[in-house]
Amino acid sequence: MNRFTLCAASIATALSSAVIAAPATPSIDMYGSNNLQFSKIELAMETTSGYNQMVKYHDLATINVKFNQWSGSSGDTYKIYFDGIEVATGPIKGSQTTASFQYGKGGLYQMEIEACDATGCSRSAPAEITIADTDGSHLKPLTMNTDPNNKSYSTDPNTVVGTYFVEWGIYGRDYTVDNLPVDNLTHILYGFIPICGPNESVKTVGGNSYNALMTACNGVNDYEVVIHDPWAAFQKSFKQAGHEYSTPIKGNYAMMMAMKQRNPDLKIIPSIGGWTLSDPFFDFTTKANRDTFVASVKKFLITWKFYDGVDIDWEFPGGGGAAPDLGDPVNDGPAYVALMQELRTMLDELQTETGKSYELTSAIGVGHDKIEDVNYGEAIQYMDYIFAMTYDFYGGWNNVLGHQTALHCGNFMLPGQCDGSGVDENGEAFKGPAYTSDNGIQLLLAQGVPANKLVLGAAMYGRGWEGVMPSSLTDPNDPMTGVGNGKLKGSTAQGVWEDGVIDYKGIKNHMLGENSQGINGFEYGYDEVAEAPYVWNRSSGKLITFDDARSVKAKGAYVRDLGLAGLFSWEIDADNGDILNAMHEGLAGGSTIPHNKKPIADAGIDQTLIGPITVTLDGSLSKDMDGTIHTYEWKQISGETVTLTDANQAKAKFAIDEVSQQQRLVFTLTVTDNEGATAIDEIVVTVNPKNTTPINTPPEAKISAPASVNAGGSVIIDASASSDADQDVLSFTWTIPPSINATVQGDKVIFTAAEYAQDTPLNFTVNVSDGVASSSASVSVIVLKKITDGGDTCTNLWDSSAIYTGGNQVTHDAKTWEAKWWTTGENPSQSGKWGVWKLIGEANCSASK
Repeated sequence: MNRFTLCAASIATALSSAVIAAPATPSIDMYGSNNLQFSKIELAMETTSGYNQMVKYHDLATINVKFNQWSGSSGDTYKIYFDGIEVATGPIKGSQTTASFQYGKGGLYQMEIEACDATGCSRSAPAEITIADTDGSHLKPLTMNTDPNNKSYSTDPNTVVGTYFVEWGIYGRDYTVDNLPVDNLTHILYGFIPICGPNESVKTVGGNSYNALMTACNGVNDYEVVIHDPWAAFQKSFKQAGHEYSTPIKGNYAMMMAMKQRNPDLKIIPSIGGWTLSDPFFDFTTKANRDTFVASVKKFLITWKFYDGVDIDWEFPGGGGAAPDLGDPVNDGPAYVALMQELRTMLDELQTETGKSYELTSAIGVGHDKIEDVNYGEAIQYMDYIFAMTYDFYGGWNNVLGHQTALHCGNFMLPGQCDGSGVDENGEAFKGPAYTSDNGIQLLLAQGVPANKLVLGAAMYGRGWEGVMPSSLTDPNDPMTGVGNGKLKGSTAQGVWEDGVIDYKGIKNHMLGENSQGINGFEYGYDEVAEAPYVWNRSSGKLITFDDARSVKAKGAYVRDLGLAGLFSWEIDADNGDILNAMHEGLAGGSTIPHNKKPIADAGIDQTLIGPITVTLDGSLSKDMDGTIHTYEWKQISGETVTLTDANQAKAKFAIDEVSQQQRLVFTLTVTDNEGATAIDEIVVTVNPKNTTPINTPPEAKISAPASVNAGGSVIIDASASSDADQDVLSFTWTIPPSINATVQGDKVIFTAAEYAQDTPLNFTVNVSDGVASSSASVSVIVLKKITDGGDTCTNLWDSSAIYTGGNQVTHDAKTWEAKWWTTGENPSQSGKWGVWKLIGEANCSASK
């Protein structure tokens, strides 16, 4: 072959290679407006409007991906791969092509684009693409930032350990999803999801809550669910979660989704309703309204896939919730049961469609009057769990003191109060068993609710009162026997976000101290019978009832003892880890305390007397906090033998003759409860001869006064009812507030109430003496604040056109009234007992000069 032939052949070969070269390698445009982030849910991120306008879910995400081929051959066809799997193909349109297609499976993928023609294909470098879905499949596991005080536990996974996370906790408390000690939780109840429709009770919250709900419900049918705060739920960017401007889903919801990627077995359940959002439930006696609601819940769960069911927080079927005029004791109960059945049917259908299981739960009040209108034994067949709200038993909404989340009845209770068989201080029969955790659980068990579907509640907060002074106590060792004077006051720095309520963290830091011994003037106390702690400042009168590690561990032991499902708490942002730790430790400890509490034997006070006389031994004040006294047994253990009659009754008797020298007789009373537990008390009876110096009986001090008085009113503090069994002449010594100008007239104190800027308690004590012995009594009179501008004319006359919110006071018909919640146009004098206006007292001003 010659040189020319070789050259021609080389040229031909080169030309042939150029013709068969593959298309230019695609270059993916990763810097478009969405940074390769796409979503199956379309969310309005920069506006607030009706829920249906802000939230639109699509079965398929629409994807537009741009790629470039600036040199060489572009090829004919592109292919798109997600993690090596072809998901789309289409024609190449030149040096720049936009591939448009739809895709239905959310995730975080490595995307490659291949350009092909007859000669072959060229594949791009991989680029990360996000297809957002509400199951969180597109997210990396959330990095947690929990309080290190939370310990690690290996609690039985079949045990429920739950808590409430509230939507608004991200604001003032700055408590975000990544703060959740999620490794120690099986269930998170997200509070709260509202229902559109009648929602007057929301106005009591104040602020923008009502207006925000009205905005969310714009264009939404009544009885459908919506999101109350879109900013918190899905609009707010959390830097710790990596949110950027173009992130498809943000807020609490995105963080919850990422948390599920870290803890896939965690159950996150939307809690629908709550104290101020329960009004629409009372219209569920109409099936059409329930049907609308159930259908909307199904749509909500399809839209927000990270949720694992639904929790119904209807407060309360039959009435007694935030709206005193709502509640049908006859029809609400059957409506509740029907709602559970219809929700269960819907959730089962949804499970068939999605392959995912869904839980149906309900948070319920456990007072006897909250339980009696619903047959929970019938409803439970459709439900997974009942979250028994065993808290809020007592609080600053009135001045009646008690343990707000006690397991059992307290020492302070009257005979027959625990089981409801007795009478109150006014002689009126109790309407039912006392509010306690055990009483509520026992009522539910009696209805036929299985123990393993009941979850017991723990409180991560306290409730408290002002003005519980030592002088108001009937038992100087138990502040629960005193009287309050309004809701606890404090600052947010102290953990008081609303009057009367304080975070556990605040109690720990400002009242308990590191060793829980009490700081800043507060004393720590624990009612062993009730399993309930409290802190009390006897100088300031502040009293707070709460749960602590000891009481929560007792609840955990109780759960194990009865075979209950577990524990849950309200609410996690108020805890520093102490309460959740105690929940686990109590559940892990098994049955460390007996379920049956020992009875309390009370043989009465020691007696001194002169014979001959018939003596009565009275043990009728003995009590049993969780059952009944089954037997009484009186025995004489020392002294001259006497013959007891009715020794097996609460009251026994014996006769004693005249004695020549003093005799000391000692008796014991043994009481046994209905489960065989016993308790013993002792009484000493001293019998003196007639010729000895008479035994002086101390006088009994009694004092009376009005509970409250208006400024300028005349007040008489009267101790004239004081008595002396020996008919001795009595003298009276008074201790009165130094700030008042009072006249003391023996057994009376008279003064005119001054003007104060706020309700002011004045405390009076009288010491009554018979010359040998003495006794004291105390009373408190509240002088109501002056409601005028300094003159005699009222400045706050009720105006029918004005808008009033909870706490606003007005004068009308010579009386002062206070609004319970938002109102306008409702005449205070015609409001009635259950209306919006609460009568405070006589007005301190006149309508005109």
